[in-house]
Amino acid sequence: MTHNKIKISFLMTAISVCMTSIVLTQSFAQEDSPSQEQIRQDAINKQMNLFSKDVKLGEKTPIAGFERLVSETDPGLGHEQHQLAVIIPLSEKEYTGTLYYSASEPIQLVSLKGPLEPGEEKGKSVWTADGETYYKLVLINEYTSKGEWNFVGNALAVHTFKSTPFVIDYKVDYQEVNDAHQKPINSVNEVKIKAEFNFDSGTVNIDSFNVFRQISGFGKVQPQIVLQGIVGIDKSILYRAADTEYNAGTGPHGAEHQFSEFGMSIYLEQGNLPIRKMTYRECDITNYTIDTLYDNDYSYNRASVFVLVDNFEITCAGMQPYHYDYQKYIDEYGVESVTKMKNMKMSPKTFKDYGID
Repeated sequence: MTHNKIKISFLMTAISVCMTSIVLTQSFAQEDSPSQEQIRQDAINKQMNLFSKDVKLGEKTPIAGFERLVSETDPGLGHEQHQLAVIIPLSEKEYTGTLYYSASEPIQLVSLKGPLEPGEEKGKSVWTADGETYYKLVLINEYTSKGEWNFVGNALAVHTFKSTPFVIDYKVDYQEVNDAHQKPINSVNEVKIKAEFNFDSGTVNIDSFNVFRQISGFGKVQPQIVLQGIVGIDKSILYRAADTEYNAGTGPHGAEHQFSEFGMSIYLEQGNLPIRKMTYRECDITNYTIDTLYDNDYSYNRASVFVLVDNFEITCAGMQPYHYDYQKYIDEYGVESVTKMKNMKMSPKTFKDYGID
């Protein structure tokens, strides 16, 4: 019995030592391996270190040849919790140029165009400081702290949706836009094409298309449209939409994304007078190509010029034509008088106005 008790006692001691060793090993392992909460907090701190916390800075090294700005509270209505650094203040003059920037955190690029005519702000992305005067807002989300941007507008700024200030070093090369810099109108009767695209992220207007061709749609079938214009930075949002369509797939088997099923309106204007409007719904870019146009005398000795153009083929679910009814004014006042009516308000006409379903 005594021998068995000694064996049992020895066994219990060995088990106790093993359990203590396991507990100590687990304890050391817990100390060496960070907890899930610590991992999460480290990730948050790593992300927050991308942004400046101290506007006094001294952290960001100035760049030779660049000017420096510290952002302030955005004075725009609805932007009171945002930060804005104004590079070119609002002016009646319109400017075009290139901004080179290096900021203390990722920023948005902003240009304002206007002021807009009363009522023109409806359906557009706008900025206003008083709720009375509105400017068309162009907000580019590059989410970068360093780069360059070719801009056009009556004001230039950079912006964040945060309430804490940031610092930006910048250099801007720009000039005033005047008649000498405007592209000539090449249509025989000087009719201009203006295209408006309504994406989930906002409304974009492009007036540099030279070709508008509607292939189908009038017979209550699926509308197909072709837009052609010179390759340029003003079409960057369409390039992004075309690339997204390419990657996600077009047609019924394509994945939904921020640029799918957008709305589109085409305006045809002669001088200051609107002539025609075509509105399209649930549209997708179904094909995109780049072409080179040149005259018959083109050669590689550069004796002639050539131009690179974008071709956007767009398919929509439906369309609605609008007619601006000038005839009653022409009958009463004559063609010459109507063409002088700069601010004449027109009532758009649809099929229903003429009793057609």
